[in-house]
Amino acid sequence: MKILILTTDQELALLRQRALETAGHEVVAIMTEKEALEAPDNPDRVDVIVVCHRLPDATARKVIRLFHERHPESKVVYIVHLYGEWPEVEADRYVVGADGPDALLRVISEVQPTI
Repeated sequence: MKILILTTDQELALLRQRALETAGHEVVAIMTEKEALEAPDNPDRVDVIVVCHRLPDATARKVIRLFHERHPESKVVYIVHLYGEWPEVEADRYVVGADGPDALLRVISEVQPTI
């Protein structure tokens, strides 16, 4: 699967990227708000967009809306920071970052498009 990570935290992006690549996925990490806002304009197919809690909510909402408009087949997984948080961001699935890479991989496999 092709996965796009959106965050402003380089450390989290690189750790998640490595975990996802180790699981066999093709991963691109975007680490600035400007690049995140430009990402939906890319015509390349993306199966899953992983949005980190470190990306400001307003930016995340806009990027997700644009992806849904331009790439309706793409799924969005939002990573919340702590249990009990209810982000102001609509996603197909949510996962708690503190649960680690196994939880992220499980959720990614659950939203995997059927081919």
